[in-house]
Amino acid sequence: MKKLLHFTFFLLFSAALIAQNTPPIVPTSRPIPSGPEVLGIFAGRCPCQQIAALLKATVSSECFKSKWEITLFHDPKTHQPTTYQLIGTAFRKKDQNGVWKISKGIKNDPEATVYELEMDNATLRLLKADDNLLFMLNHDRSLLVGNELFSYTLNRIEKKPLSASK
Repeated sequence: MKKLLHFTFFLLFSAALIAQNTPPIVPTSRPIPSGPEVLGIFAGRCPCQQIAALLKATVSSECFKSKWEITLFHDPKTHQPTTYQLIGTAFRKKDQNGVWKISKGIKNDPEATVYELEMDNATLRLLKADDNLLFMLNHDRSLLVGNELFSYTLNRIEKKPLSASK
């Protein structure tokens, strides 16, 4: 019986790990960027006031959470970064578009891969944890710490047209 319980736990744990590494499919009514120039689409939610202060963005005092969706584009031949598109709560009036680059080093790991998105008033730095996961960084390249409701994590997502979700 004990072996059966261990085996069942192992199967459930393995299934959970596999499921966590698969980007979720998100329905959308917006145009979906596609093609070899799309490196990835990443989404997440973080505390609004804190990220607005970090990026020098103006938000309402009632802003509680900030939703994010970042599409990273690269040159399909050289794989070098080109541009990005950021859709988010702090940028409702106008999506952010700009260039990004890859750099090295965070506070505790000089070899870590960092994506740097040049914005109007600031630079958004993202630690590449793996191909499906990015963490937002503070000005000193330390990890931003969320709260009990939100994190500073962006997960890769796959998008499909809203009509296809039914």
